[in-house]
Amino acid sequence: MFDKMTRRDLIKGFALAPLGAVLVRRLSFAAESEGSSFGKSMRGGADFFTNFVLTTHEGKKVRFYDDLIRGKTVLVNFFHAKCGKCCPPHIMNLVKVQNLLGDRLGRNVFMYSITLEPHKDNPKVLKAYAEEHGAKWHFLTGKPKEVEILRRKLGFMDPGPELERATAQHIGKVLYGNEARNLWAACPALTTPEEIIRYVDGVSDGGDSNPIG
Repeated sequence: MFDKMTRRDLIKGFALAPLGAVLVRRLSFAAESEGSSFGKSMRGGADFFTNFVLTTHEGKKVRFYDDLIRGKTVLVNFFHAKCGKCCPPHIMNLVKVQNLLGDRLGRNVFMYSITLEPHKDNPKVLKAYAEEHGAKWHFLTGKPKEVEILRRKLGFMDPGPELERATAQHIGKVLYGNEARNLWAACPALTTPEEIIRYVDGVSDGGDSNPIG
């Protein structure tokens, strides 16, 4: 039913998908010519997704794969606190998603917003931002080089070097998926909250996941 994708396909697909497109694929993570060993695991795991240590807006250290996405249904987006153009409407739309999820948030669906400017957005800044917008999910920062690697691995790339350098024009997508089922997809961040919930339900197995302890 679902086409297999290499990790390069994942990146290109998310970056180049037209507005309104939704991509759903099972990921094969086949080994590539660049010498990767990802073909050893058809699920990718920490080798692909990375296990970089990030810091939540509450100051807690978490590992990206082991603590945040392993075995979970998740929504992930990138933003930065000083973005005054596209980020505020994206975050407010996700707050509506949060409200529709109700007590499912943090139980069987997990939401993460990762800063594009970790050199500026420390936990204190992120906490103030989350409180200002009424967001109850995890806002994350980390080492700049590792956040950049993570952004690229998750497919949040613009189709051109000029757009890539323009932080204010960063790609407005939300990645969602079920790591346990190996199903991943993306949609525009301004997709209606009801549609995002429908997409998430399409990959979710409906079971509880372990929260971040």
